[in-house]
Amino acid sequence: MKASCFLVCALAVLLSGCGQSNGRQEPSTVTVSGVGTVSVEPDMVRMTVSLSETARTTRLAQEAVGKMAGRVLGILKDSGIEDKDIMTASLTFNPEYEWRVSRSVLVGQRAEQGIEFAVRDIRQNNEKVAGIIDRLVEIDGIVLSRINFSVGDNTEHFVRSRELAFEKAVQKAGQYAELSRLKVGKVLSLSEDGVGNAVPLYGNRMVNQQFKMEEAAVMADVATVLPSGQLEVTTRISVVFLLE
Repeated sequence: MKASCFLVCALAVLLSGCGQSNGRQEPSTVTVSGVGTVSVEPDMVRMTVSLSETARTTRLAQEAVGKMAGRVLGILKDSGIEDKDIMTASLTFNPEYEWRVSRSVLVGQRAEQGIEFAVRDIRQNNEKVAGIIDRLVEIDGIVLSRINFSVGDNTEHFVRSRELAFEKAVQKAGQYAELSRLKVGKVLSLSEDGVGNAVPLYGNRMVNQQFKMEEAAVMADVATVLPSGQLEVTTRISVVFLLE
């Protein structure tokens, strides 16, 4: 009899505890996103030029491309480009064929070299890049395969874009809290959407285009015009706030 009574009492306590647990109210939260964008004037440009030459042998083709590369490096050095901002992006050797009388005929070996370089502080001298292009135009067979405007140091711009993104998130959370007749509490979690980069905002028709350098100026006595436009530095975040 005593054992049965003890069992009934224990079961009653257990059920009472489960009822309290199930009746516990979960905290109210709101998850919002925020986007902060800062417009920035680019202060540097990265360019890649491609040099190619076909000759009877690989060595002869390499020597011809080497001479072209020497002229390119000379122009860059004269323009004040430092060694750290110049690099070989690619170097390839391939057989060159022509289609003759229904068959492919080997006509020589082609050597190709890509040179990438950066021009800094273009805000102080916005004609510097155009001047370099005008000098490179003089090299026959050179191709400008890529040109990208960017910002050398994005640190302070991303700091500001994060501030703007968080302000937008707080503003959204406040609106939802007001509609729910609650108040915004502490931040429970915050995540940033990937790694941001400075991207073109407008203007840069020449970005990531490929064209022959001799076509860039159209005529030898016409200087190259190269508007840089503006860039956007953007931060996207997701924040979970406690509502009280």
